[in-house]
Amino acid sequence: MASDKKMGDGDFRRSSDRVPLQAMITYRMGGQEYGNLAADVSPHGIFLRTFMPPPVGTELDLVLEIPREQGRHRVVLRGKVARVENGPDPRKNGMGVHFVSLSCTDLDTIHLLMQGLVALVDPEREPE
Repeated sequence: MASDKKMGDGDFRRSSDRVPLQAMITYRMGGQEYGNLAADVSPHGIFLRTFMPPPVGTELDLVLEIPREQGRHRVVLRGKVARVENGPDPRKNGMGVHFVSLSCTDLDTIHLLMQGLVALVDPEREPE
């Protein structure tokens, strides 16, 4: 996901905050279209809940529908699976997708979305 930095022994730290996002995301890979719920978003990526994530390195074409409360906007972008979670609790499984193609306008839209989400969850906190 978002600019992960390896700290040693497989431990990764992200360079930007993520905020919770519950929205349906559609994506295409291998000529097929899928839809999954997002768990969180950052300026650099998104985590999608899925029981059968594709392998790390898989490229996806994503469509993020910004909710009406945040101005209803459609962001189309390209991403690459950066990490996969396949733990014992299937409700937490999914994939971290790093945005690889993002216009300045779409980045601004994602920042506005994050600000709106943070204001709903924690009015005193500001996103990066």
